[in-house]
Amino acid sequence: MIANAVVNIWHAKEVSPILKYEDDIGAFRSPNLLGPFKEGDFSYAYDHDLLVSHVAPLGVPWHPEKGDGVFREVFTFIGFLWNLPNKTVSLPEAKHLKFLHRVSEFLTKYKSCQCPLIEVEKIHGSLCHVAFVYQDGRSRLPSLSNFATTFQGNRLVKRYPPRAAISDLQWWLERLSTPGFFRDLNLSLSPVDIGLYVDACTSWGIGIFWEGRWLAFRLSPDWKTEGRHIGWLETLAIELAVYLVCSRGLRNTHLLFHSDNQGTIGSVAKGRCRNTHINDSVRRTFDVLVPASVDVTLAYVESASNPADPISRGILGSAADRIPLSFSLPPELVPVLSHV
Repeated sequence: MIANAVVNIWHAKEVSPILKYEDDIGAFRSPNLLGPFKEGDFSYAYDHDLLVSHVAPLGVPWHPEKGDGVFREVFTFIGFLWNLPNKTVSLPEAKHLKFLHRVSEFLTKYKSCQCPLIEVEKIHGSLCHVAFVYQDGRSRLPSLSNFATTFQGNRLVKRYPPRAAISDLQWWLERLSTPGFFRDLNLSLSPVDIGLYVDACTSWGIGIFWEGRWLAFRLSPDWKTEGRHIGWLETLAIELAVYLVCSRGLRNTHLLFHSDNQGTIGSVAKGRCRNTHINDSVRRTFDVLVPASVDVTLAYVESASNPADPISRGILGSAADRIPLSFSLPPELVPVLSHV
Protein backbone atom coordinates (compact mmCIF):
# COMPACT_ATOMS: atom_id res chain seq x y z
CA MET A 1 0.00 0.00 0.00
CA ILE A 2 1.13 3.58 -0.46
CA ALA A 3 0.33 6.95 1.04
CA ASN A 4 -1.11 9.36 -1.47
CA ALA A 5 1.08 12.12 -0.05
CA VAL A 6 4.55 12.50 -1.56
CA VAL A 7 7.49 14.73 -0.68
CA ASN A 8 10.77 15.59 -2.37
CA ILE A 9 13.64 14.42 -0.23
CA TRP A 10 17.37 14.14 -0.69
CA HIS A 11 19.79 11.82 1.11
CA ALA A 12 16.89 10.36 3.06
CA LYS A 13 19.03 7.44 4.20
CA GLU A 14 20.84 9.80 6.57
CA VAL A 15 17.59 11.05 8.09
CA SER A 16 15.47 7.98 8.66
CA PRO A 17 15.84 4.20 8.72
CA ILE A 18 12.30 3.99 7.31
CA LEU A 19 12.85 6.12 4.21
CA LYS A 20 15.70 4.41 2.38
CA TYR A 21 15.43 5.99 -1.07
CA GLU A 22 16.79 9.17 -2.57
CA ASP A 23 15.14 11.81 -4.74
CA ASP A 24 11.31 11.69 -5.01
CA ILE A 25 9.85 9.35 -2.42
CA GLY A 26 6.42 7.84 -1.98
CA ALA A 27 5.56 6.30 1.37
CA PHE A 28 5.25 2.60 0.70
CA ARG A 29 4.51 0.14 3.44
CA SER A 30 3.69 -3.53 3.71
CA PRO A 31 2.33 -5.65 6.56
CA ASN A 32 4.96 -6.39 9.21
CA LEU A 33 4.44 -9.13 11.81
CA LEU A 34 6.38 -7.16 14.43
CA GLY A 35 5.00 -3.74 13.54
CA PRO A 36 3.48 -1.75 16.43
CA PHE A 37 0.82 -0.05 14.29
CA LYS A 38 -2.31 -2.07 13.64
CA GLU A 39 -4.97 -1.46 11.02
CA GLY A 40 -7.62 -4.12 10.66
CA ASP A 41 -6.01 -7.53 10.59
CA PHE A 42 -2.52 -6.27 9.77
CA SER A 43 0.41 -4.70 11.60
CA TYR A 44 2.79 -2.11 10.13
CA ALA A 45 6.19 -0.66 11.02
CA TYR A 46 4.97 2.94 10.86
CA ASP A 47 1.89 5.12 10.43
CA HIS A 48 1.39 8.51 8.80
CA ASP A 49 2.41 10.56 11.84
CA LEU A 50 5.65 8.65 12.34
CA LEU A 51 6.42 9.00 8.64
CA VAL A 52 5.95 12.78 8.81
CA SER A 53 8.09 13.02 11.93
CA HIS A 54 11.03 11.49 10.09
CA VAL A 55 10.62 13.96 7.22
CA ALA A 56 10.16 17.00 9.45
CA PRO A 57 13.91 17.70 10.02
CA LEU A 58 14.26 18.38 6.31
CA GLY A 59 11.84 21.28 6.51
CA VAL A 60 10.04 20.14 3.36
CA PRO A 61 6.34 21.07 3.57
CA TRP A 62 3.64 18.60 2.60
CA HIS A 63 1.27 19.91 -0.02
CA PRO A 64 -1.97 20.98 1.71
CA GLU A 65 -4.13 19.58 -1.07
CA LYS A 66 -2.26 16.31 -1.58
CA GLY A 67 -2.21 13.53 0.92
CA ASP A 68 -4.83 13.08 3.62
CA GLY A 69 -2.81 10.82 5.89
CA VAL A 70 -4.41 7.64 4.61
CA PHE A 71 -2.42 4.87 2.96
CA ARG A 72 -4.20 3.96 -0.26
CA GLU A 73 -3.99 1.40 -3.04
CA VAL A 74 -5.37 3.82 -5.65
CA PHE A 75 -3.82 7.29 -5.59
CA THR A 76 -2.58 10.23 -7.65
CA PHE A 77 1.17 10.79 -7.84
CA ILE A 78 3.17 13.08 -10.19
CA GLY A 79 0.01 13.75 -12.15
CA PHE A 80 -0.95 10.12 -12.82
CA LEU A 81 -3.55 7.84 -11.30
CA TRP A 82 -1.91 4.66 -10.00
CA ASN A 83 -3.86 1.49 -9.22
CA LEU A 84 -1.68 -0.93 -7.25
CA PRO A 85 -4.07 -3.92 -7.10
CA ASN A 86 -4.64 -3.81 -10.86
CA LYS A 87 -1.10 -2.63 -11.63
CA THR A 88 -2.23 0.10 -14.01
CA VAL A 89 -1.53 3.80 -14.49
CA SER A 90 -3.79 6.32 -16.19
CA LEU A 91 -4.60 10.01 -16.33
CA PRO A 92 -6.92 11.37 -13.63
CA GLU A 93 -10.17 12.34 -15.31
CA ALA A 94 -9.68 16.08 -14.76
CA LYS A 95 -6.23 15.96 -16.35
CA HIS A 96 -7.48 13.67 -19.11
CA LEU A 97 -10.15 16.21 -20.07
CA LYS A 98 -7.65 19.05 -19.73
CA PHE A 99 -5.25 17.57 -22.27
CA LEU A 100 -8.05 16.50 -24.58
CA HIS A 101 -9.29 20.09 -24.62
CA ARG A 102 -5.76 21.40 -25.19
CA VAL A 103 -5.28 19.24 -28.30
CA SER A 104 -8.74 20.04 -29.62
CA GLU A 105 -8.20 23.75 -29.09
CA PHE A 106 -4.84 23.70 -30.90
CA LEU A 107 -6.35 21.95 -33.91
CA THR A 108 -9.29 24.34 -33.99
CA LYS A 109 -7.06 27.40 -33.86
CA TYR A 110 -4.09 26.38 -35.96
CA LYS A 111 -5.07 23.58 -38.33
CA SER A 112 -5.28 26.12 -41.14
CA CYS A 113 -3.64 29.11 -39.50
CA GLN A 114 -0.19 30.14 -38.41
CA CYS A 115 0.79 29.59 -34.79
CA PRO A 116 3.54 30.97 -32.52
CA LEU A 117 6.37 28.95 -31.04
CA ILE A 118 4.99 29.14 -27.49
CA GLU A 119 1.85 27.25 -28.53
CA VAL A 120 3.93 24.50 -30.14
CA GLU A 121 6.06 24.18 -27.01
CA LYS A 122 2.98 24.09 -24.82
CA ILE A 123 1.22 21.30 -26.70
CA HIS A 124 4.46 19.34 -27.14
CA GLY A 125 5.26 19.54 -23.43
CA SER A 126 1.77 18.38 -22.50
CA LEU A 127 1.94 15.36 -24.78
CA CYS A 128 5.45 14.44 -23.63
CA HIS A 129 3.98 14.14 -20.15
CA VAL A 130 0.98 11.97 -21.04
CA ALA A 131 3.08 9.77 -23.34
CA PHE A 132 4.13 7.93 -20.18
CA VAL A 133 0.64 6.43 -20.20
CA TYR A 134 0.14 6.43 -23.97
CA GLN A 135 3.37 4.69 -24.96
CA ASP A 136 2.43 4.37 -28.62
CA GLY A 137 2.02 8.15 -28.67
CA ARG A 138 5.75 8.76 -28.24
CA SER A 139 6.33 8.33 -31.96
CA ARG A 140 3.72 11.07 -32.49
CA LEU A 141 5.96 13.66 -30.80
CA PRO A 142 8.92 14.23 -33.24
CA SER A 143 6.72 16.01 -35.78
CA LEU A 144 6.01 18.66 -33.14
CA SER A 145 9.60 18.97 -31.90
CA ASN A 146 10.84 19.16 -35.50
CA PHE A 147 8.27 21.88 -36.18
CA ALA A 148 9.46 23.80 -33.12
CA THR A 149 13.06 23.82 -34.41
CA THR A 150 11.96 25.63 -37.58
CA PHE A 151 11.29 28.75 -35.47
CA GLN A 152 15.00 28.86 -34.52
CA GLY A 153 13.97 30.23 -31.13
CA ASN A 154 12.16 33.25 -32.61
CA ARG A 155 9.03 33.86 -30.53
CA LEU A 156 7.82 36.74 -32.69
CA VAL A 157 7.16 34.84 -35.91
CA LYS A 158 4.28 32.50 -36.71
CA ARG A 159 4.29 29.44 -38.95
CA TYR A 160 1.81 26.99 -40.44
CA PRO A 161 1.97 23.57 -38.73
CA PRO A 162 3.15 20.89 -41.19
CA ARG A 163 0.79 18.12 -42.24
CA ALA A 164 2.69 15.56 -40.20
CA ALA A 165 2.14 17.55 -37.00
CA ILE A 166 -1.56 18.00 -37.73
CA SER A 167 -1.92 14.29 -38.49
CA ASP A 168 -0.22 13.34 -35.23
CA LEU A 169 -2.36 15.75 -33.23
CA GLN A 170 -5.47 14.23 -34.78
CA TRP A 171 -4.19 10.85 -33.60
CA TRP A 172 -3.78 12.27 -30.09
CA LEU A 173 -7.28 13.75 -30.24
CA GLU A 174 -8.75 10.37 -31.12
CA ARG A 175 -6.72 8.52 -28.49
CA LEU A 176 -7.53 11.01 -25.73
CA SER A 177 -11.21 10.82 -26.68
CA THR A 178 -11.22 7.15 -25.66
CA PRO A 179 -12.50 6.91 -22.07
CA GLY A 180 -11.00 4.58 -19.50
CA PHE A 181 -7.62 4.17 -21.18
CA PHE A 182 -4.78 2.92 -18.97
CA ARG A 183 -1.27 1.56 -19.24
CA ASP A 184 -0.92 -2.02 -18.04
CA LEU A 185 1.98 -2.47 -15.64
CA ASN A 186 1.44 -6.20 -15.15
CA LEU A 187 4.82 -7.02 -16.63
CA SER A 188 7.77 -8.51 -14.84
CA LEU A 189 10.50 -6.03 -14.00
CA SER A 190 13.17 -8.31 -15.41
CA PRO A 191 12.83 -9.12 -19.13
CA VAL A 192 12.80 -12.74 -20.25
CA ASP A 193 15.72 -13.61 -22.53
CA ILE A 194 14.18 -15.74 -25.28
CA GLY A 195 17.43 -16.04 -27.23
CA LEU A 196 16.42 -13.63 -29.99
CA TYR A 197 19.08 -11.70 -31.95
CA VAL A 198 18.71 -9.31 -34.88
CA ASP A 199 21.09 -7.72 -37.36
CA ALA A 200 21.08 -5.81 -40.65
CA CYS A 201 23.59 -5.44 -43.46
CA THR A 202 23.38 -2.74 -46.13
CA SER A 203 24.79 -5.05 -48.80
CA TRP A 204 22.35 -7.93 -48.27
CA GLY A 205 19.47 -7.67 -45.83
CA ILE A 206 18.08 -8.43 -42.39
CA GLY A 207 18.62 -11.52 -40.25
CA ILE A 208 16.81 -12.82 -37.18
CA PHE A 209 18.16 -15.62 -35.01
CA TRP A 210 15.82 -17.17 -32.46
CA GLU A 211 16.84 -20.14 -30.33
CA GLY A 212 18.95 -21.76 -33.02
CA ARG A 213 16.61 -20.99 -35.94
CA TRP A 214 16.77 -18.23 -38.51
CA LEU A 215 14.62 -15.88 -40.57
CA ALA A 216 15.97 -13.62 -43.33
CA PHE A 217 14.79 -10.78 -45.58
CA ARG A 218 16.61 -9.63 -48.70
CA LEU A 219 16.85 -5.92 -49.57
CA SER A 220 15.72 -4.61 -52.93
CA PRO A 221 18.48 -2.91 -54.98
CA ASP A 222 16.90 0.55 -54.63
CA TRP A 223 16.20 0.42 -50.88
CA LYS A 224 18.52 3.29 -49.99
CA THR A 225 17.02 6.77 -50.22
CA GLU A 226 17.50 9.95 -48.20
CA GLY A 227 17.12 9.16 -44.51
CA ARG A 228 17.32 5.40 -45.06
CA HIS A 229 20.60 4.00 -43.78
CA ILE A 230 21.95 1.25 -41.57
CA GLY A 231 20.20 2.72 -38.52
CA TRP A 232 16.88 2.39 -40.30
CA LEU A 233 17.62 -1.20 -41.33
CA GLU A 234 18.58 -2.15 -37.78
CA THR A 235 15.30 -0.65 -36.55
CA LEU A 236 13.40 -2.62 -39.17
CA ALA A 237 15.08 -5.75 -37.82
CA ILE A 238 13.57 -5.05 -34.39
CA GLU A 239 10.21 -4.31 -35.98
CA LEU A 240 10.22 -7.63 -37.84
CA ALA A 241 11.28 -9.50 -34.70
CA VAL A 242 8.32 -7.98 -32.85
CA TYR A 243 5.96 -9.09 -35.62
CA LEU A 244 7.43 -12.57 -35.32
CA VAL A 245 7.04 -13.04 -31.57
CA CYS A 246 3.59 -11.44 -31.45
CA SER A 247 2.40 -13.58 -34.38
CA ARG A 248 3.40 -16.59 -32.28
CA GLY A 249 0.94 -15.54 -29.59
CA LEU A 250 3.25 -14.05 -26.96
CA ARG A 251 1.21 -11.71 -24.73
CA ASN A 252 1.49 -9.92 -21.40
CA THR A 253 5.21 -10.33 -21.08
CA HIS A 254 8.52 -8.48 -21.05
CA LEU A 255 11.07 -9.75 -23.57
CA LEU A 256 14.78 -9.23 -24.10
CA PHE A 257 16.08 -8.84 -27.67
CA HIS A 258 19.75 -8.49 -28.68
CA SER A 259 21.04 -5.93 -31.19
CA ASP A 260 24.49 -4.64 -32.12
CA ASN A 261 23.33 -1.11 -32.99
CA GLN A 262 23.31 1.41 -30.15
CA GLY A 263 21.30 3.96 -32.13
CA THR A 264 18.48 1.49 -32.67
CA ILE A 265 18.53 0.52 -29.01
CA GLY A 266 18.13 4.18 -28.05
CA SER A 267 15.32 4.89 -30.52
CA VAL A 268 13.25 1.91 -29.43
CA ALA A 269 13.85 2.68 -25.76
CA LYS A 270 12.62 6.25 -26.26
CA GLY A 271 9.79 5.18 -28.53
CA ARG A 272 10.61 7.87 -31.07
CA CYS A 273 13.31 9.28 -33.36
CA ARG A 274 13.80 12.55 -35.26
CA ASN A 275 14.57 10.54 -38.41
CA THR A 276 11.19 10.12 -40.13
CA HIS A 277 11.88 6.64 -41.51
CA ILE A 278 13.15 5.29 -38.21
CA ASN A 279 10.29 6.95 -36.35
CA ASP A 280 7.76 5.31 -38.68
CA SER A 281 9.31 1.91 -37.93
CA VAL A 282 9.24 2.55 -34.18
CA ARG A 283 5.61 3.64 -34.52
CA ARG A 284 4.58 0.46 -36.29
CA THR A 285 6.46 -1.55 -33.67
CA PHE A 286 4.57 -0.01 -30.76
CA ASP A 287 1.29 -0.27 -32.64
CA VAL A 288 1.82 -4.03 -32.27
CA LEU A 289 3.41 -4.13 -28.80
CA VAL A 290 0.88 -2.00 -26.93
CA PRO A 291 -2.29 -3.98 -27.81
CA ALA A 292 -0.43 -7.22 -26.97
CA SER A 293 0.80 -5.84 -23.60
CA VAL A 294 4.35 -6.77 -24.54
CA ASP A 295 7.42 -4.79 -23.47
CA VAL A 296 10.75 -5.18 -25.25
CA THR A 297 14.13 -4.31 -23.81
CA LEU A 298 17.13 -4.28 -26.14
CA ALA A 299 20.53 -5.46 -24.96
CA TYR A 300 23.71 -4.60 -26.84
CA VAL A 301 25.76 -7.45 -28.24
CA GLU A 302 29.02 -7.09 -30.17
CA SER A 303 28.74 -7.96 -33.84
CA ALA A 304 31.28 -10.75 -33.47
CA SER A 305 29.05 -12.41 -30.87
CA ASN A 306 25.78 -11.80 -32.71
CA PRO A 307 24.48 -15.04 -34.30
CA ALA A 308 22.21 -12.96 -36.55
CA ASP A 309 25.22 -11.25 -38.17
CA PRO A 310 25.99 -13.94 -40.80
CA ILE A 311 22.29 -14.30 -41.58
CA SER A 312 22.03 -10.59 -42.43
CA ARG A 313 24.93 -11.14 -44.88
CA GLY A 314 23.22 -13.99 -46.68
CA ILE A 315 25.04 -16.79 -44.88
CA LEU A 316 21.98 -18.79 -43.97
CA GLY A 317 21.48 -21.88 -41.89
CA SER A 318 19.93 -25.15 -43.00
CA ALA A 319 16.48 -25.17 -44.54
CA ALA A 320 15.26 -27.31 -41.64
CA ASP A 321 16.10 -24.48 -39.23
CA ARG A 322 14.37 -21.74 -41.20
CA ILE A 323 11.53 -20.09 -39.26
CA PRO A 324 8.29 -20.13 -41.29
CA LEU A 325 6.96 -16.67 -42.03
CA SER A 326 3.93 -16.14 -39.78
CA PHE A 327 3.13 -12.48 -40.48
CA SER A 328 2.63 -10.11 -43.39
CA LEU A 329 4.95 -7.22 -44.12
CA PRO A 330 3.46 -3.73 -43.82
CA PRO A 331 2.57 -2.40 -47.30
CA GLU A 332 5.28 0.27 -47.11
CA LEU A 333 7.96 -2.40 -46.64
CA VAL A 334 6.85 -4.72 -49.42
CA PRO A 335 8.85 -2.83 -52.13
CA VAL A 336 11.93 -2.85 -49.88
CA LEU A 337 12.10 -6.37 -48.39
CA SER A 338 11.48 -9.86 -49.65
CA HIS A 339 11.28 -12.93 -47.44
CA VAL A 340 13.97 -15.53 -48.13
